[in-house]
Amino acid sequence: MWKLAAAAALAVGCAGAAESTTTAPVSTSTTPAPSSTVPASTSSSAPPLEVCPPAPYEIGFLPFDEAGFDPSGQEPDVWTSVGGSHTTFYGPGDGTAAIALIRGTLPAVDWPGAKGVVQVDGVDAAVGEHADGTWVAGWYVPPRARCDLYTMVFYPSWDPKDVEAVLAGMVRAPG
Repeated sequence: MWKLAAAAALAVGCAGAAESTTTAPVSTSTTPAPSSTVPASTSSSAPPLEVCPPAPYEIGFLPFDEAGFDPSGQEPDVWTSVGGSHTTFYGPGDGTAAIALIRGTLPAVDWPGAKGVVQVDGVDAAVGEHADGTWVAGWYVPPRARCDLYTMVFYPSWDPKDVEAVLAGMVRAPG
């Protein structure tokens, strides 16, 4: 009988404790538990990331004259600062970048709204506008290695028809 009374007291005590407890957020860790077969730390270096060559595209239509455009003064941004990628800028003679063609990455920021599909030299490309007025296209070509990924950024302000015309006028350069 005393065992039953002890079990009942334990059950009541646990139930009472459950009512007054608080919860904390659950967290997980990806650190492996100590083991005799896994070293506590390793020392290795990854091979350096090779920069992709320039994108092999010719742009058949630009709605501006590039005469006098100097791309050397362009600062990296969220689109063009991806390690190992290669960026080619296009712009009018006033020095502002109008387009960045990036080889080696898909768009660094997903589209906040609707996006469409256009053809870039026979390949489907997703394209859409961002809240800041920037239009961005992203596509890849087989075999889809890192340097087969492309992003094209159209810095504000662009008419959607001109964005589509530039993308439609692109062809892979011979060679």
